[in-house]
Amino acid sequence: MTPEPRAFAESLGVEPVETEEGVLELDLTEVTGEPLFFGFSPLRGSVRLRWGRVDLHREGATLLRIVESPGGTGLYVDFATGTTSGTLRVEVFPRVAVRDELLLT
Repeated sequence: MTPEPRAFAESLGVEPVETEEGVLELDLTEVTGEPLFFGFSPLRGSVRLRWGRVDLHREGATLLRIVESPGGTGLYVDFATGTTSGTLRVEVFPRVAVRDELLLT
């Protein structure tokens, strides 16, 4: 499950663009001031994060949400596979930060 395209524009200032069939990408470079790309495929349940030297690809996404709080805004992705579960947190505002938590189940 993913937010509606307009929710990305309202919260992050950019809309997702289809880069290949079924894959949407957010280019957050202009709004963060540093190279930050977040791609996702709702049909395949996959995400890809590219930030500087970080290039992370993950399968098994079950939920993508935009989380807004008084302290910032981020993209949170929940994952579950047969052996692991966890959450990838990509804070976009006020500064970029990534936290990746995976647990063996």
